[in-house]
Amino acid sequence: MKKSLFFFLVSLFFYNNIFAQLPQVFLIDAKRVDAVKKDANNNAAKADEIKKLARQADKLLPIKFGTVMDKKIAPPCGNMHEYFSLAKYFWPDPAKPDGKPYIRKDGQKNPENDMVSDDKNFDNMISAVNTLSWAYYFTNQEKYATKSIELLHQWFLDSATYMLPNLNHSQMRTGIDTGNKSGIIDTHELPQIVDAVGLLRSSSQWTAANDIGMKKWFSAYLQWMRTSKNGKSESTSKNNHGTFYDLQIVTIALFCGETKIADNMLKSDFLRLAYQVEPDGKQPLELERTLALSYSTFNLEAWSMLATAASTRGIDFWNYQTNDGRSLKKAIDFLIPFVTEDKKWEYKQIGNYKKSDFYRLLLIAADKYKDNKYLNAAQKIKDDNTKTLVQIFYE
Repeated sequence: MKKSLFFFLVSLFFYNNIFAQLPQVFLIDAKRVDAVKKDANNNAAKADEIKKLARQADKLLPIKFGTVMDKKIAPPCGNMHEYFSLAKYFWPDPAKPDGKPYIRKDGQKNPENDMVSDDKNFDNMISAVNTLSWAYYFTNQEKYATKSIELLHQWFLDSATYMLPNLNHSQMRTGIDTGNKSGIIDTHELPQIVDAVGLLRSSSQWTAANDIGMKKWFSAYLQWMRTSKNGKSESTSKNNHGTFYDLQIVTIALFCGETKIADNMLKSDFLRLAYQVEPDGKQPLELERTLALSYSTFNLEAWSMLATAASTRGIDFWNYQTNDGRSLKKAIDFLIPFVTEDKKWEYKQIGNYKKSDFYRLLLIAADKYKDNKYLNAAQKIKDDNTKTLVQIFYE
């Protein structure tokens, strides 16, 4: 009897300890996540946004999502489990009879890309898992966890449909290669899956086998990123590709318990920030692009997530500044008058610009720097495209 009581108390202790812990997330501060969930009980506006998120998740429940097995064209190696995509900005060369090798037109997407569905299906899966996992976390409704776990199984765990943990054939440039280093940007949203697992661990349907399987996949992918020819080459990219590469390495390494790998990468990122941002806040490598405003914002999105992940290791990029004034804050400040249209953009922007992407950055900056100028700027550009999670966490 005493022995049974002892084991009951021990089990109760561990049960309570597990659910008292903050979720293991890296892209949003875990304490903020916990506080928002608790605040929703007394905050009508937050509660309404969570209901909106739940409605979005409900729409995802009946959808059948595609996998790497659904593409109509096999990758060069012939293995359908290999992720495959075509280079976004490469087009047939009109000077060549067969158009090969393809030539680059920056900022102009070749519609041929849509012939291969892996990138679209991958993005759709991540978006769905992100929405469903957060809906589960805030509502505790298992139906959202069920669907999210189903998608994780399809892409990472089930032998019939899973994606092999590499990007050997991502963004293939026709007539040039069978996949190149720049294709690693295709998985720039993969850290959202890492956070989703952290949210799903409190579900009754999340198993030890799921956890082991996900860590096995991500460990293999981390190994590929760090040792493959394309992975090592992409690690030297100076622009947003390099920032997103580092973000993937850091979050995946932390997820897999490889803290030394993450810490070493974060230490090197002080040099990356100094290289990418001028003392006046310009990002020259992004300003070279034909979508200069979009890519300047895109790179700062990567930095905002990287800085949040770094904070879990006690590293502060938000307030870091070089001796000559280069900083993340300066980079944000430089773009503000152009995004709010108080000044005319001085560089190329051949396509539409989504102000909603910068809106999130402004709300985070307002929180980090305790300066109302960011809130004032945010109000100037707020529109109906604001994502629900942004409203839940930052408004």
